[in-house]
Amino acid sequence: MNKIKKFRSQIIDFRFYIFDLITIIFSSIKNLLVFRKLYDNNVSIVSASDQHFADTLFQLLDNLHQFKDKYFQRIIIYNLGMKIDQIEYLKIKFPNIIIQDFNFNKYPDFISKRDTHGTLGAYAWKPNMIYETLEKYKSKVIWLDSANLIDKKFIYVLIVLQSKKFFSPMSAGKINDYTYVDTLEKLNFPTSKMQKRNLTGGFNGFDWNDKKSRFIAKTWRDLSNQEELILPKNSTKDNHRWDQSLLTVLIYKYNYFGYIPKIKKIFGIKVNQNPNQNYFLFRKENDEFQDNLYYQWFKNYKNKSTKTIRYSKLIWLLDISVLKKIPKKYLTQKIVVCNIYKNEQFIDNKYVDYYFNFSDINLDTKKQVINVRADFDVSNFLKLLDDILES
Repeated sequence: MNKIKKFRSQIIDFRFYIFDLITIIFSSIKNLLVFRKLYDNNVSIVSASDQHFADTLFQLLDNLHQFKDKYFQRIIIYNLGMKIDQIEYLKIKFPNIIIQDFNFNKYPDFISKRDTHGTLGAYAWKPNMIYETLEKYKSKVIWLDSANLIDKKFIYVLIVLQSKKFFSPMSAGKINDYTYVDTLEKLNFPTSKMQKRNLTGGFNGFDWNDKKSRFIAKTWRDLSNQEELILPKNSTKDNHRWDQSLLTVLIYKYNYFGYIPKIKKIFGIKVNQNPNQNYFLFRKENDEFQDNLYYQWFKNYKNKSTKTIRYSKLIWLLDISVLKKIPKKYLTQKIVVCNIYKNEQFIDNKYVDYYFNFSDINLDTKKQVINVRADFDVSNFLKLLDDILES
């Protein structure tokens, strides 16, 4: 069954690949005939960072440096709480960028607050930054998460944005997977479109000089400032993706732009390229100890962790039962660490490389066993994991 699903997915992706290439060709022809140019480089690139993701931002800016003036005119970086020395480094290393503090006081209180994972304001600040930039420069604006990277194929983004006036490739999952039901109901989203693929919240482009594009950007901003829509009660990251969910719903609801290209690779876009984000954690739901450990970890070490398993170097399973949910290709490619608890029947697993032993029994295994305690601080676990990764 899994092989059939994978084959169907490959067929669909191949279809998108063809459609994307056709879209690039037709957009090129349209731009040359209508606008007398292939693309417009009057583009503002916008990104943001706090102190935890400054290194990731530096990587992005190093990457963008080679394309400035050819693909875009300006880079605007919003400060979400970087340290003074990080700001000074930006000014010295990248003197041509525009650094701007985000004024949280202008927006609803929830945008300045972090959740138990350390996520700031459900990313509601992002649509606000994009619209602020559109309004100020009255040009095209492309948002890049600080963990993104581009290459020379990014020119195709500019070609399609010139023609379509909006751009955002597809992301994992569908609308009914990652948009909370209360939000869908309040936005009167048609049930016939629930199977549409999600767009990418961390990469999107708008054109101020197009009325429909400007409307979507403004509406996205306005909806994102409503806590009950972007962060509905009882929603989790497993069933709602904040700003990404709202943008996806708006694009499919209004259908202003027709077919939007899907495949990031064609357009020279890499996402989730965080340096040093080595750890992927997986826990059993509704377990008080595991939930607390998971939340404390992400509260303190979000910048060292990834929510995308293929980008990790080490998988930390907080419970042996979740191992079966991990694709085997990752279990063989990555270092796997697994927690073993008291009163738990131990059966050695061939995919596990290290065990964190919370019990007082000797585990019957030739793998390395590290004895730990339930009262360990997350900093203790970080040191152990760092040692494992370096060994």
